[in-house]
Amino acid sequence: MEPFTAPATRERLRTVWQERPWIADIVLAALVGVLGAISRPTLSFATPEQVAYSFVVFGCSIALIFRRLRPRLALAVVGVLLFVHLVVVQELTVFAGAVCLIGAYTTQTRLLPPWRWGYAAVIYVGAGVAVLTVPTPAPGTDWKVRLVISAAAAALITVAVLAGIVRRNRKARYEDALERAAALEARQAVERRLAAVEERTRIAREMHDVLGHSLNTIAIQAEGVRYVVRTDPQRTDQVLADIGRLSRTAVDDVRDLISVLATDDEGKAPVRPTPTLRDVRELISDLQYTRAAIRLHVEGDLTSIPDQVGLAGYRIVQESLTNALKYADGAAVSVRILVHDDSVELTVLNAASGERRTRPRGVSHHGIIGMQERARALGGTLTAGPDPNTGGWVVAASLPWRQS
Repeated sequence: MEPFTAPATRERLRTVWQERPWIADIVLAALVGVLGAISRPTLSFATPEQVAYSFVVFGCSIALIFRRLRPRLALAVVGVLLFVHLVVVQELTVFAGAVCLIGAYTTQTRLLPPWRWGYAAVIYVGAGVAVLTVPTPAPGTDWKVRLVISAAAAALITVAVLAGIVRRNRKARYEDALERAAALEARQAVERRLAAVEERTRIAREMHDVLGHSLNTIAIQAEGVRYVVRTDPQRTDQVLADIGRLSRTAVDDVRDLISVLATDDEGKAPVRPTPTLRDVRELISDLQYTRAAIRLHVEGDLTSIPDQVGLAGYRIVQESLTNALKYADGAAVSVRILVHDDSVELTVLNAASGERRTRPRGVSHHGIIGMQERARALGGTLTAGPDPNTGGWVVAASLPWRQS
């Protein structure tokens, strides 16, 4: 059996008292009752003085049980009972002094201003009056002695008041810490939800880019097979091989995105190389058998572009080419990439086409919005709209990055 002073035992008791504070109040009331029983005068019903004293002891003990639930009422009852003690008993007792100190402590821990200081002032005044007016065993006692006793009583009450203030401040700091912890947990929960939403948005954007480009390219390549069969039958196998390769690549990309959603551990998700602007030539080569003539012009070192910026630029070029092939099939397209020291400029321009197809009514510009969000996430800009010079469509983007 663990001793009462063992740390584990003290911790269990502290936990019990924090979860059930009324137990501590009952224990305190019992101790006050025991103190009143062993003090003078004794608990008895033999004389009116002893009856009044017994009533005061039991009343104060019961009132202290409710000092947390109804502190003002409990302290008021204690004050009235101590006044009865002063009038009837006419003697300074240890019991009365202990109850005064408990009351002074309670004023600081359970009451709010101005009640806190009003009750404390009443306790100071009551203790001083009791010391100065209660008859003493030795008549004619020097008033200086009474003043010294009054000062000692005031000092003890002050210690109790200061102890209550310290306890109140510690409790306030503890509650503030709990509130900060709760606020931090709530903020972290919101951040996790926002991160999840952002991740789902990113994956949806990637899915749109991968599927939109791949399926449109496959459809255009498939339509071009008929033309290649008539004009250059020897290239038919190559076109069909490109269609198969694009299909497998799209399936692999979609599988990777789904794997990210299906796993809780990012380290377990399969990681495939992400495309960058260095892969734009391969992207354009996949479209060599379409009806569109695509030209690429690059100025600067593509290897100096950070991967994150390169991925965003690749997706912007990919989406722009997809839109050009979808809505201006057969029109010439030019892709211009200009690399600066801390940014890259992209321009995708398609000329006007006689077979230009308009966007169906009710279809939102998800592709353009996605490109603008990619540019905005990097602190860049992107504009898309008709080109007044060619009558076609132009997409212009500027993607900066910070120098390390």
